[in-house]
Amino acid sequence: MIKADLSDVYRDYIACLNKQDWPKLEQFVHDEVYYNGQRIGILGYREMLEKDFYEIPDLYFDIQLLISDPPYIASRLEFDCTPKGKFLGLHVNGKRVSFTEERRFGKYGRL
Repeated sequence: MIKADLSDVYRDYIACLNKQDWPKLEQFVHDEVYYNGQRIGILGYREMLEKDFYEIPDLYFDIQLLISDPPYIASRLEFDCTPKGKFLGLHVNGKRVSFTEERRFGKYGRL
């Protein structure tokens, strides 16, 4: 896969998340996906995302940095949102929070 292709696929994946286009998720996520070292499968991954969007109605994955060197890709995502209740153990109750997240993937999944 060339650099532009991998970057385009990742951007399409993020667009899928932002649109909450769950039927399309299987184009980007393996059936036996692991999250934080635990196998949750694509159904568990989808349930997690649906819960995130329920608890954070204005959740939006904003790509700030994207580096592609197949088969590796890395991104920095920015979030600026208002979770309904608790967020990361804090009672934010609709207050605006901003944070970033780094993601790194390689040939066999997350690095």
